Amino acid sequence: MPAERLTRRRLLASAAVGGAALAAGCGARPASGGPARRVIVIGAGMAGLGAAAELRRAGVAVTVLEARGRLGGRVHTGTELGVPVDLGAAWIHDPDGNPLTTIAREAKLATVPTDYDRVALRRADGREVTDDELGAADDAFAAIEDALAAAAEDAGPEDRLAPVLTRARARTGVRGVVRATTDWALGTAIPLDLAADARELSLDGYDEGETYDGGTDVLLREGTGALIRALATGVEVRLNTPVRRVERSRTQVTLVTAAGERLRADGCVATFPLGVLQAGTVRFDPPLPRAARRAISRLGVGLLDKVLLRYPSSWWPDDVVQLGTVGAAIGRTVSAANLQPVTGAPILAGFVGAGYARSLERAGETAMTSAVTGRLAAGFGAPAGRPVSFVATRWAADPWARGSYSFLRPGSSSEDRAALGTPVGPLILAGEHTSIDRPATMDGALVAGQRAGRAMARTVAP
Repeated sequence: MPAERLTRRRLLASAAVGGAALAAGCGARPASGGPARRVIVIGAGMAGLGAAAELRRAGVAVTVLEARGRLGGRVHTGTELGVPVDLGAAWIHDPDGNPLTTIAREAKLATVPTDYDRVALRRADGREVTDDELGAADDAFAAIEDALAAAAEDAGPEDRLAPVLTRARARTGVRGVVRATTDWALGTAIPLDLAADARELSLDGYDEGETYDGGTDVLLREGTGALIRALATGVEVRLNTPVRRVERSRTQVTLVTAAGERLRADGCVATFPLGVLQAGTVRFDPPLPRAARRAISRLGVGLLDKVLLRYPSSWWPDDVVQLGTVGAAIGRTVSAANLQPVTGAPILAGFVGAGYARSLERAGETAMTSAVTGRLAAGFGAPAGRPVSFVATRWAADPWARGSYSFLRPGSSSEDRAALGTPVGPLILAGEHTSIDRPATMDGALVAGQRAGRAMARTVAP
């Protein structure tokens, strides 16, 4: 994501378990006696492939069903701009201790650090935001974050972020370009990081999750699709196989595909994204337990879209990581990341989030691209508005995603995430939305899938 969040809660040591073991090899070992057991995993993203690898390590026969015609789900590296560029999840956050770092190292993938402090900001009239103005805005932003953290200490699930944020912004007393710059920073921290507008978030949702041991966030030169390929090694995956119905008994599951095929197994790990669960396009028979259904309705599905822009040459300073034009409302913040150090090509990734992204999706790819290039051109001049090629994501419109990642709405809590990941007989749901420690991250999805795979292996053990 474009910005890094601080966290307050104690790191759960179990969060990192499994990454090193997975990277060390995912070949299945024969089970020690008893009849062969078969498990079906739904979804070939981080969570599904993590679950499949753990099941294979336990000697369980496993097949992965994937609705798309490709692996990865919301992790997708495309080459539409002539080089590998991540259209979905991209950054490995807190790489020190992150299980994805281990997988990348074992796969010999090249990493590129991201220094978020290397920012170039302009006013809408083209003038630079000065160092003094940046410093004052940084102080104001820190004061707002401190106020939100203090308020969250005694907050309950129903407490909302928006009114606390409004009061905290007012107390800073900043005006003019400093206020505009502070709001740009808040825009990167809320709609462009949490993928939700302030009015949609619970107070606790602003600072949800845990950190590993830290370190500078990194991008992969080959793209995160290389992580998916490493995880998928040796795993049987059936592409273009959407599941429409999940039937379960006490000891078995039957999956009904879109083609009408009925597939039986001793267990199922289902990694449907939260947006798909909310859409109701998959039927569970019998219905999921009340706590899980309540969690599905209470948690939020956020949206972060990218507009990837390739230019004839770079018009921005080589050492800049983030670019932006200040002065827009927090919810309409546009930030651009310089991907040239990663791709070797003059490419920027523009970000729009939450309600603004939804409205731009409805307007279409051209409107989305114009919104990003227009905002950049206002601050940096005409060259910013003249890319030679572009591609825009539309994750809300994607029927197999229906959004980017989850967040806490007022009334929801980490207990809802736990309820979603609780086994229901031979069925376990998994994904970033079931992670308490690392929701909305690739590694959170991976670890949730690994945890579900290990639990399922115990469930089907003879």
